[in-house]
Amino acid sequence: MNHHWFRPKCDNPRCPRRRGVWRTLLLDPSPGVLLHHQWLCSPECFVQVLEELLSPLIESTRASREARTHRFPLGLLMHSLGLISKESLLAALQAQREAGQGRVGDWLRRQGAVTEPQVTQALAAQWALPIYPLEKCEGSLNWAHLLPFALLDSFHMLPVHCTPALSLLHVAFSGRVDYTALYAIEQMLEYRTEPCVALESSIEKALARLHQERRPTDIPIEGPMEPSIISCETLQQALKFGPQEVRVVGCADNIWVRLRAPDRVRDLLFHRAGGQEAV
Repeated sequence: MNHHWFRPKCDNPRCPRRRGVWRTLLLDPSPGVLLHHQWLCSPECFVQVLEELLSPLIESTRASREARTHRFPLGLLMHSLGLISKESLLAALQAQREAGQGRVGDWLRRQGAVTEPQVTQALAAQWALPIYPLEKCEGSLNWAHLLPFALLDSFHMLPVHCTPALSLLHVAFSGRVDYTALYAIEQMLEYRTEPCVALESSIEKALARLHQERRPTDIPIEGPMEPSIISCETLQQALKFGPQEVRVVGCADNIWVRLRAPDRVRDLLFHRAGGQEAV
């Protein structure tokens, strides 16, 4: 954590140093850090305020697991678009029931009833989103560094284009579009996000390459979602990293913490033990 001489007053209302600020500053100048624009003068104050922020975020992760965006079933949509026959749809649904897993689009592809571009076309119609030609675009990984790999892998998504002048980020999905992830990105980066869809094979290829190039600054942590556990681990990482600012957002079954220094970032992704349900 770094020195912040320009803001000596701690924003923690329970800070013991708030009394006699100037005496404390002159005799015992202490390191501090910004937490969502709140300046906190010590590790103790940082943990107190962080735990207060974490409680509602953790509760929101529980609620997001139960709240699902309902869309017109993809199989019926492909049938209505004339991409598959009724018999093909029924056969895919039967195979899905017998296996107890898998998406209808995957079973249709296995049976040779549709191609991957046709499934992507239906997915775009299902979500009323454009198709991003990821397989034809050079530099498709240019913006991947903006987000931690564990988050990209969890949601099968990829930032495909960024316009910094407009604070705009386009994010491609290969399956269900998760708006909790988009909202979390907006909160963390202060960018507006626009979703799109892309071929699943193209996103999987990009993610496989990113996995090989994973940055040591991305730290996934799986375990109980408890404010005290998350705040303690975050403090330990902050003391090692020395950030000027810390941000934290909830994202489905994840709590995403970003430590920001002037020339680098470190991402902590706390993931609920047991994982996210497959879609």
